Amino acid sequence: MTNWQGIEEAFRAKGLRVTPQRSLVFRIVQKMGAEHPSAEAVHLWATRHMPTLSLRTVYAILDELEGLNTIRSIDLGTGSKRFCVNPHLHHHLVCDRCGKIKDVFVDVPPVEVPPEQRRGFSVRQQEVVFRGQCAYCRS
Repeated sequence: MTNWQGIEEAFRAKGLRVTPQRSLVFRIVQKMGAEHPSAEAVHLWATRHMPTLSLRTVYAILDELEGLNTIRSIDLGTGSKRFCVNPHLHHHLVCDRCGKIKDVFVDVPPVEVPPEQRRGFSVRQQEVVFRGQCAYCRS
């Protein structure tokens, strides 16, 4: 579900109003999607159109969008949670120098954690992160 009409319907189905703030944040995330924006980056763009929009509201809307399976949050150790517009399972390339993140689609067989090492931990999902330097930082 990547169009605004579908998001509007999903918000209404959850009993949430379709507000200008929600519309703006969704449109910005869609536009910035390839960059895997942080909430702070979305907030910076959003305040250009809606100066009174708070960072807290942006985080709340991003959480709502994640709850609708429209985006997913990822923490790749780059200093802040980033948001991916592709909610389907995939992996990421991360530049250690500039923090740029790119989607990568490879088949990786499931890795099982040995029971004696789980210590009661329940694994919900697994991701593979490829780290290195992007072409721009290498040049």
